[in-house]
Amino acid sequence: MRLNPPTQAERLMTRVPYLLRLAPVAALALVGAALPCLAQTEPDKRHQEELKRDVELGQKYAAEIEKQVTLSEDASLLERVNRIGQELAVISREHHVVATYGDKRHNVFEYTFKVVQDEDVNAFSIPGGFIYINSGLLDFVQSDDELAAVLAHEIAHAANRHLVTMSRQQERTQIFTLPVVIAALLAGSVRDANLALIGQDLLLTALTSGWSQEAETDADRAAVYYMLRSKYNPVGLLTFMERLAFREKNSPRFDWGIMRTHPPSRVRAERLKALLKKEAVPVERSKVTTDFRVAYKAVESGVIVTLGNDELFRLGGEDAEERAKKVIEPLNEFFDSVPQVFELSASGDRILARGKTIIRFEDADATGGAHAAAAAAEASLKRAVYRIAFRINW
Repeated sequence: MRLNPPTQAERLMTRVPYLLRLAPVAALALVGAALPCLAQTEPDKRHQEELKRDVELGQKYAAEIEKQVTLSEDASLLERVNRIGQELAVISREHHVVATYGDKRHNVFEYTFKVVQDEDVNAFSIPGGFIYINSGLLDFVQSDDELAAVLAHEIAHAANRHLVTMSRQQERTQIFTLPVVIAALLAGSVRDANLALIGQDLLLTALTSGWSQEAETDADRAAVYYMLRSKYNPVGLLTFMERLAFREKNSPRFDWGIMRTHPPSRVRAERLKALLKKEAVPVERSKVTTDFRVAYKAVESGVIVTLGNDELFRLGGEDAEERAKKVIEPLNEFFDSVPQVFELSASGDRILARGKTIIRFEDADATGGAHAAAAAAEASLKRAVYRIAFRINW
């Protein structure tokens, strides 16, 4: 239940995703920041007071949020999220990743992680280190690396105080545009005043949208640097973003224009690839996602080798499993390189990848013999190469 009518800032923020609807709360933190008594304190003490207010506001807002959502009580989910989150929280406290947007100081918080029972693929943080992960996101991630990437991203939002920064910039913009509205009213033009108010509303929306995109870009960047100091692979953030981008591509399209608060997932993925390249991180998708990982499973007739959920080929005979184990690593390396279709071919009973034999089939692998098995495998492997390129490079 809402206790007070919505403010103008809150009405504006209803246009952005749940994460950034919380910005009005951060605005409250600015009230204390202007108190003369704090202005006279030493910089370090003033900084600690600001962080303390973030925590106090976060606690109050968390209490309100938890009246509106259903928190998961699944012990295994909570353990997984908290374990990974706290590992990254320690890194954020011990290592300062200077923000490109937000508060550039080293802002240290204790972090609380909770799981919301909601099928949407979403996560959000509020001031002071309170982070919520939807159960739908936990179903969507394909590894601990991808989950760590999301948690690191949310930690970065809190550590770099993005919501407080956005709120401060909003208030400055409102102060800047207010004289225009007052001048129109003093001139006796209600129409001009209304137009000015509409213009102010659109300006605030456009600027808030731009600021939030900067915040998302900064959180992606900081997440990578947190993960580089952890046991988790930062490529998990890339594969998570690529999958979101692919889902966006296949969803109904609408140009949000100034209402867009996040850069398109495709743009974020390209920026992440550039950052990973800069930091010399090999992009080995097979290590952080099941969609691009070659694996095998035993069946009654032998072994099936798969890429994600798709069958690549079957192996028969008593040594089928041993042969499957030997082919997994070279196939993963081949697919991780995002190859071209022409780089793969069949020659007799063999499959060649860039001219090198990657697997040799036997008569037990298909009713038509080794050559038939190789021909069938060539077709399915080429389809897999095409699917990977389509998913990543569309």
